[in-house]
Amino acid sequence: MVLERTIHDLLYGHDCVIVPGFGGFLTHYRNARLDLRQRMISPPGKDLSFNRNLVRNDGLLADRVAHLDGLGLAQANSSIEAIVQAWRQRLDVEGRLELVQLGTFFLDAERNLQFEPDRHVNHLKDAYGLRPVAAVPLIKPVVVPAPKVLELPPLPAEEVREERRSNVLWAAAAFTALLFAAGTWVMVGRTGEQAQWSGLNVFGPQEDVVYVPRTEQLVVLENADPEAFVVPDTGYGVQAFPVAGDGSPEVVVDLGPAPVVAESTAVAVRTEVMHYHVIGGCFSMKENADHYIAELASKGFSPVLVDRKGGLYRVALGSYPQKGMALEALSAARQQQAPEAWLLVK
Repeated sequence: MVLERTIHDLLYGHDCVIVPGFGGFLTHYRNARLDLRQRMISPPGKDLSFNRNLVRNDGLLADRVAHLDGLGLAQANSSIEAIVQAWRQRLDVEGRLELVQLGTFFLDAERNLQFEPDRHVNHLKDAYGLRPVAAVPLIKPVVVPAPKVLELPPLPAEEVREERRSNVLWAAAAFTALLFAAGTWVMVGRTGEQAQWSGLNVFGPQEDVVYVPRTEQLVVLENADPEAFVVPDTGYGVQAFPVAGDGSPEVVVDLGPAPVVAESTAVAVRTEVMHYHVIGGCFSMKENADHYIAELASKGFSPVLVDRKGGLYRVALGSYPQKGMALEALSAARQQQAPEAWLLVK
């Protein structure tokens, strides 16, 4: 018999289930809520709490155990008492007790019993099967008013003729200005001196341009030795070399980039250490941790069993060398797979 499963089933129809000699589990209805920080909408449900002062046997749990196992009421109470005794021994030895689909009990620094409910379980029957969904903001489309087309009345025939006449005058004035500018450029370009506006005649005969040959003397190397100019095999970069010995004109030669000298020493490979782990769940049993890892791997995650701390196996959705990468992965995990995920730094 799995007593915690029986308690879990009873909480769907009752607001209080008392475990004789241990305490009572209480449920409180809560409405659906919107988490603006995580942008998630949670369905309505029942919040689970625990009161260790409710130890009086009301017969509800014993009656269900007797019905399921085919026992008498006294035998059912004895079976419940034995299970409660095992729970207390486990708390005394390990300091922690995990009940599947209910929550986790642990002892604080002063040896007081504390309870942390499993927030992935919803005991509200009407919300069975409902999961948190992402809250997507609604973007209202911007309505652009259609442009209005105004029809202007046609111009009278006299105004149309006047407008055409004005356009012709403007075109003639622009052509005259261009023609004047072209004549000025011709006068200045041909004479190389200041233009004489009194003698400007664009359409008249123009003076022919006379070709003037170059008068510079070419430099001729009389005693140039073709074998004197040799580019050395060594060296690199841009360098100047004499063409025909010392004192002769120089030529600039690019000998190429500097050679790369290979280092004989071994190159150390840097290995990044994963200090940041996004923890998705903690389990007291190794089998439950392995099952959770297999479930995450089937959904595309890269889960890792980080360590065992305080009797719990801590499973990470992923491990990262930098804090920024881990925080981004933590935010994505809280929105998709594990709303209760947290960051472990080792």
